[in-house]
Amino acid sequence: MRSITTKGMLPFAVMAIMFAAIMTAPAAQAQTSASPTIGQIQANPSAFIGRVVTITGAVGAYVDRNEFLFDDGTGQIVVDPGPPWFRQITLANGTRVTITGKIDRMRRGGVDLDACQIVTPTETIQIRDCSFSGPPPWAGGPNRRGPRP
Repeated sequence: MRSITTKGMLPFAVMAIMFAAIMTAPAAQAQTSASPTIGQIQANPSAFIGRVVTITGAVGAYVDRNEFLFDDGTGQIVVDPGPPWFRQITLANGTRVTITGKIDRMRRGGVDLDACQIVTPTETIQIRDCSFSGPPPWAGGPNRRGPRP
């Protein structure tokens, strides 16, 4: 009687894993949609309110102590990474970055991008959970109890 060894099963296991990866790839692709451009967001802002997007572009001028303009070549949007007392974000004008965040209505009119993650050429800045579930980590103000990043 011949016994089956794990050595003989290795090629079969590798083929099974490759087959499963190939068969599930289209389903995974169908669940993700391309992020809009800033121009598309500006053309129809109400369609994007509350939507989490990822956009690549260049950092522009700071418009507030921690908010800055962001340009993807189709338009500009204000990026809000949270209050500076929680985490000061300092990026040089013109730096190419990829920002993930949620499109939000601004108090002064228009929309901005509430950033949860900024990927620069040298680091990934994780500001908050990108599912945006629950209050932001700075909720409670600068005198709240608990650790800060």
